[in-house]
Amino acid sequence: MNRLAPIFVLLLAAPPVLAGPRDELLRVAPPDAALVVVVQNARGHVRSLIESPFAEWLPSTAIGKKLLSSVDLKQVRDVASNVLPALGTTPQSLLDDVVGDAVAFAYSPAPDGKPAEERAVILIRPGKPEALAKIVEKLNDIQKQSGELKAIVRREHEGAEYFERQKPEGGGEFYCFRNGVFAFSGFEADIKAVIDRDKSAPKDKPPVLVVRMQRLGVADAAVVVLVNPRPLDGEVKAKVAAARPAERRLFLRFEEIWTSVEFAAVSVSLDKNLELGLSLRFHPEKVPADVKKWLIGPRESRIAEALIPTNALLGVAGHARATELLELAISLAPMPEGQPGVKEWVGKTLGAVVGQDKLPQLLESLGPNWAMWAEPPVKDGFLPTVVAAVEVSGEGDRRTNAEKTLLQAVEFGFQTVRVAYNTKHADQIELQETKDATTGVVIKSLVNVKGFPPGFRPSFAMRNGYLVLATSPEAIKVFRVPTDSQPVRDYVTLARISGTQTRAYLLAHGEKLAQFLSTIGMGDEKSLHHHLEGAAMVLELVDSVDLVRHDIENGLKLTVRVKTTKPLKK
Repeated sequence: MNRLAPIFVLLLAAPPVLAGPRDELLRVAPPDAALVVVVQNARGHVRSLIESPFAEWLPSTAIGKKLLSSVDLKQVRDVASNVLPALGTTPQSLLDDVVGDAVAFAYSPAPDGKPAEERAVILIRPGKPEALAKIVEKLNDIQKQSGELKAIVRREHEGAEYFERQKPEGGGEFYCFRNGVFAFSGFEADIKAVIDRDKSAPKDKPPVLVVRMQRLGVADAAVVVLVNPRPLDGEVKAKVAAARPAERRLFLRFEEIWTSVEFAAVSVSLDKNLELGLSLRFHPEKVPADVKKWLIGPRESRIAEALIPTNALLGVAGHARATELLELAISLAPMPEGQPGVKEWVGKTLGAVVGQDKLPQLLESLGPNWAMWAEPPVKDGFLPTVVAAVEVSGEGDRRTNAEKTLLQAVEFGFQTVRVAYNTKHADQIELQETKDATTGVVIKSLVNVKGFPPGFRPSFAMRNGYLVLATSPEAIKVFRVPTDSQPVRDYVTLARISGTQTRAYLLAHGEKLAQFLSTIGMGDEKSLHHHLEGAAMVLELVDSVDLVRHDIENGLKLTVRVKTTKPLKK
């Protein structure tokens, strides 16, 4: 079986399939397994990918040429060319006739002190069962001739046959065919369990694992890793018990949240674009109250994501007040012995700047909409312009006072940086104030013509109800607040990377950026430039990457959407 290991690894990169084959497969899969990996419709997805504009274009790209000539790919080809002919099959036949419909792998770790109770089974629902039977027969013959196997012994369980592959050193592997599904395991109990489930599992309703996939929003994904937390509870408890005192509180919080997870899934979907997902479904009554609002139910506002301009290289947005973030940090952060906690630290630092009496109201006024992003450099600059904007909410005097307090606090921070720098450097920083002629907004900037890189002028201002900080006043001048009428979608974008914009920036400014990073101690200039060139090479394949959130019943789904430069499907 070792000779087939590379092939099974490749299957995980394959991709949804007709519900029939998948359901037939999962009807006999162990529903209580800790991990169940399901690969669907490999045949259709591989064919679509091979015929896609992306596959046609990839060989002409720099990264494509490098990948296609790599040693690793050559080794895979060599393995396939040596193994498959010996088994009487071809890559196309293996895909079409054997693994093209549905493949699954189920695993559960052994309970503490019971290593013999580890469980693992591979399940295949072949397009042509006779084709897989011939491959198994060929493999058995080859391994018997080589001495890897001593014998193939027919056995029975509840009137159904299965086979043992006996090894010379003792022990063995077991397999069976049941109603078009092939099962293979190193544990005899697993094969007997497959036979039992095949006899008893109802055929008139979806299998438990399929229902679970549907509830997690991954039923049509190409690859799904279903996670059943309960068999893993022992390992989590052991991690908590072994945690150091300073980390114990964080580990205990993780265990508390872990026990509230009903089930979870990691998924890969392949259509015109690639999607990687993480789905979590909880027992609502078990979720800790202080994190429940983050895990269950809608949270995000589309106004926040709309703050990020279309020309941004990358950005992140959220919908949360400062008080909520502080509460979350207090809840999750470790508490080193003898050191102040998060709440105490915030009170001593920010409270000293804005006033202890004003701090609670200020934190409540910060948010809920905020965003941070990097956009192309200003004219004559080479560093990206970094911008952060946070809404200041409230009505009347409360909002006015919050804005005034914030501006004073930020200016204090700017002045502190200016004084600290000026005491140690001959070139001096000035805090300059300008007024935008169009909007009348007052912008304050740190200016150092000799010491700062071109175009770098850290600035801040209050604009349209938002505190805006940027590495250039130009970004504040063009800052706009989106309207309330955002597109209605079933998801919210939390973060975004523009492959095209970022690649254009690296090609235009990579050399100067590497030189600058080297001067501030980030590494060797030549090595940095090489890494930046490599990043630009990879980004040639990517149009954009988005991190989005879907709300599902009693949980959430986070998805990384990768839009490739050319579609992955016609």
